[in-house]
Amino acid sequence: MRKILTTLCVAGLLGAVGAVGAVGASARSMAGHDMKGMDMSKTSMKGHAQMGRDALKMDEMRMSKAMMAAKASDFDVLWARKMIAHHQGAIDMSQSLLKHGGDAEAKRMAQMTIDENTKAKAELEAFVRKHGG
Repeated sequence: MRKILTTLCVAGLLGAVGAVGAVGASARSMAGHDMKGMDMSKTSMKGHAQMGRDALKMDEMRMSKAMMAAKASDFDVLWARKMIAHHQGAIDMSQSLLKHGGDAEAKRMAQMTIDENTKAKAELEAFVRKHGG
């Protein structure tokens, strides 16, 4: 699974490099064209929103992988380890929202989610340590 995730990340980076080159070529081909009066805010907002969606997708994949990889012979410890990964996923997704989101209320909820899940994750980690994990 790690190889798959690494391959996806590399492919994404290579795609981004190609996209940067394409943007540069597109900009050169538009040289001399009058862009006054064109509303570019929607284009940049779509790009920013897509970056946010991509970040969430990576957060979900990382969380899912960590939850599936959790191991323990004791069921209670296994549950705690999976929940640790789940809470970390909530933290990661909320951090992505803080970085890419635009709505103040959503950002407030994301910060609240980070705070609550950080505390819950710490309690679960203490439980795992206490129970020999």
